[in-house]
Amino acid sequence: MAAPDPSPRTPRDPALGFPPPGEVLHRLRTHKGMSLRQVAAECGLSVSFLAALERGETDIALERLGRIAKVFDHDVGSFLGFSRGPATPSLFPRAKQEILNRAPGVVYRVLRAPELGYQVVTGDFAPHSGLTEDLQHEGSDFITVTRGTLVARYNGVDHELHAGDCIQWSAGHPHGFRNETDAPAQMVVVLFSSLY
Repeated sequence: MAAPDPSPRTPRDPALGFPPPGEVLHRLRTHKGMSLRQVAAECGLSVSFLAALERGETDIALERLGRIAKVFDHDVGSFLGFSRGPATPSLFPRAKQEILNRAPGVVYRVLRAPELGYQVVTGDFAPHSGLTEDLQHEGSDFITVTRGTLVARYNGVDHELHAGDCIQWSAGHPHGFRNETDAPAQMVVVLFSSLY
C-alpha cells in the first residue's frame, strides 16, 4: 500500500496555549541582531532546522527548545512566555547601575531589561531642582513618586504628585519633572521604550 501524499501543514491551533516557537525565535533573534548561523553555532542545531522552525514547517523537541532558549538567556518557560523572564532572577546591584546627571540636583539611575522591552529609571531630585528641558520620546511612561513631592508637567499642564501617587502617559508629548519643595524627592519610571 502506497503512503498517502503528505498534506500541507495545517495551521497551528491557538488553543495549544503557547506561541509558535519559531515566531519567538525569530523575534528574539532579530531583536539581538543575530543571524540563524550565529544561533545555530551557539545551540548546536543546524541552520536548516532553525530556518524550518521559523517558517513553521517543523516541530521541536523540548530539549532542543531548551538549547535555543539558553542562547537568549531564557529557560523554556520564559522563552514561551509562561513567565516574564528567566527562571533565575536578574540582579541589578546599585553600584553597577548607570548614573545620569540629568540636571543640577537631578540624578537618574537606569536599569535596562531589554529582553522584557522596558527600562526602569530611578530619579532623585534635590530640593528646588528639576529638568531643564522637556522630554519627548516614543512609547509610554508609568511614573510613581516614592519619596517627597514632585511636579510632573505633561503637555503644558502641571500635576502635583506625592509619595505613593502614580501617573501614566504617552511619552510622545512634552513632559518633565521638578521638585519645588525643601525636601528631597524620588520617582521610579517604567519606560516602555529604550530611551537611555
